[in-house]
Amino acid sequence: MNPVVNVARVGETEVVEKAKRRRFTAEDKRRILDEADRGTKPGEVGALLRREGLYSSHLSV
Repeated sequence: MNPVVNVARVGETEVVEKAKRRRFTAEDKRRILDEADRGTKPGEVGALLRREGLYSSHLSV
């Protein structure tokens, strides 16, 4: 009789570098705000936010 031993395989541990914080120039901020103000059709502001990687709370005062 041969005993069967279950051995758990441990994969390599990957250390991921912390993401760098995004920085927007004053020109980028103005462009995004102007485009958000021009958004009149449903979904236009949402599309802008998704494209720029922003949340709606980033536009509120």
